[in-house]
Order: sequence, then structure tokens, then C-alpha cells
Amino acid sequence: MRAGVDNHIDDIAAAWVAREDRAPLSAEAEAERDVWLQADSRHFGAYARAHAVLARTDRARALSAGRLQRTSAPRWAARPARRLFRWAVGAAAMFSLLAIGVRHQDDGAEYYATRKGEILRVPLQDGSAITLDSDSQVRVSYSDSRRDIRLLQGEALFDVAKNPHRPFVVRAEETDVTAIGTSFAVSLTERRSGGVEVLVREGVVDVTDVQGAVAPARLLANYRALANRSHGIRIEAVPSDDLQQQLAWREGMLSFNGDTLSVAAAQFLRYSDTRIVINDPLVGSRRIVGLYSASDPRGFAHSVALSLGLVVEQHGNDVRLSSPEPASAAARSLQ
Repeated sequence: MRAGVDNHIDDIAAAWVAREDRAPLSAEAEAERDVWLQADSRHFGAYARAHAVLARTDRARALSAGRLQRTSAPRWAARPARRLFRWAVGAAAMFSLLAIGVRHQDDGAEYYATRKGEILRVPLQDGSAITLDSDSQVRVSYSDSRRDIRLLQGEALFDVAKNPHRPFVVRAEETDVTAIGTSFAVSLTERRSGGVEVLVREGVVDVTDVQGAVAPARLLANYRALANRSHGIRIEAVPSDDLQQQLAWREGMLSFNGDTLSVAAAQFLRYSDTRIVINDPLVGSRRIVGLYSASDPRGFAHSVALSLGLVVEQHGNDVRLSSPEPASAAARSLQ
């Protein structure tokens, strides 16, 4: 049943993108589209995928006609922000797919970035694609022999077009991840070790330390590597369901599986300006399991307060979680 619903959402998203590609939408049509986008976080993901398909199709046509230049920005990312994403103004809690865009520097590289609360899929010239998480940035530099990516901030998913003669190398801090053709994610926001996390969806990648200080590792699908200088490169198996949940941010969701409330609060702050404040270390150490909308920290706070028996209070733009006051203390306060 869920697959049927998702297919229906994808069909609607594709229809909207096709209409936009044919001609500018009328004001009434824009309003109708915006209502649909805001109705469900899954609509944003479907809309992004539809635009990515359109962009990749445009690139393929350009390649066949010999028109594509290496510095071309993705077509959908270059559409006028005022017209295409007018709904995002004044709706900071909702996810947008608005690209900060591509910036070309003197070094010939391309820089792609997202602001807080934005998710961006970038088709690359070779058929590969990068999906940037909220508040993330990458540097893309292609040569005849290598495809070099630098993850400067945040997290990204890389879907790599196969080319054994032109390796695809992602550098994050002091860690290199090398692939020929695969799908993997790299994160600088690893919540447990404070290092670099590499998560492989398909294929094989090699993980190495830039300085050669630790032994390299080869990762297969459904494995992850946690890399930092204190413990080297640690490898763990990841069940398929868990892997998909860890990549739920692509659909505007956050998944927690035994993470502490303090970790969850930090994750929500990457997507929203609403802070979840936890002053009690005992409360912060409570562990949670679940899938939550990344754009709704207040809803998350109320949900965990209900399930863990906590108190939730609103203080301006902050949401505070605390333990309930003991009955004896409450009685004393009334005396």
C-alpha cells in the first residue's frame, strides 16, 4: 500500500515539473503547487527527484548535441527562485529545494551549497549526482583522469556513474573515499565519534587516511566506516532497513535508533532555528527510537515528552525538555 501511495506522489510531482518545463505557471497554478508541496514532506522529495530526472535528461540531450559545457549549472537549480520557490518565503520550517547555486572560483572548481533546511540534488556532467543535506557544501573539480569532490561541510549522498579510468574521489577532512561506480554517503556530522562517516548503499568504495596514519579499508554495500585519528577506521555492518533510515534526510526526515536526546536535539538544529533545550544531563542521556519530520522540532519534543514522561515548555523560539517536578517538591513550593 505504501508503494502505491509513493508512486502516486511521484506521478503528481512529475506532472508539476513537466508543466513548469513547458511554460511558466500562472499565479493560480503556482499557488496550487505550493499547497501540495507543503502538505507532506514526501512531496518535497518526489519534487526533487522529478527535477533531477529533468536535469539529467537535459544534460543528455546537450551531450548528444555537443552543447554541454563543463561549467553549466543544473537547469532546475538555475530557475528563478522568486517564481519557482515563492512558497518558501515566510515558511522557514518547511524544506525547500532552492539551490544557493553554483559558484565558479578562479581555481576552476564548482561549489554547491545548501542553507539550513534545504536539500539539493545536483546532476554532474558525467552522469553522476550529488544530493546535499541541509547546511552542507561541496567543491567539485573534474580532470581527464580524476573526479575530485571535497565535502567542506555537512553531509552528501553520491551516486557515481561508472568509469574505471576516472576514479571518483571524495575528501572529507583527512579521509579519502574512492569509488569507480557506486552509491555512498559521506558525513562530517557523525553523531557518535565526531569524525567522518562513510555509508555504502551500492558497490564498493575504498576508505583511506590522507596522511597514511591508519590502515585503509574497503567497504561493501550495507557497511559503514567511522573514521577519525583516535580509533582509525572502524567498520560496521548496517542492515538495509537501517541504511535507508539513515538516509531519510533526503525525504525531510530524521531517524534515530538508540540515540540520546542530546544527539537528537543537535540534529534538529541543523534543519531548523528552533532549539530543543535540555539542561538536565539525565534527560539528555535518555535514548529514543523513531522517524521524525526534520522540519518539526516542536512536534518531536511533544512526542518524546509523551513517550518518556517528560515536561515540554515553549520559551520564545526554544522548546525545553525536562523531568517532571517531584510531587514532594511541588508540595513544598505551594507552602
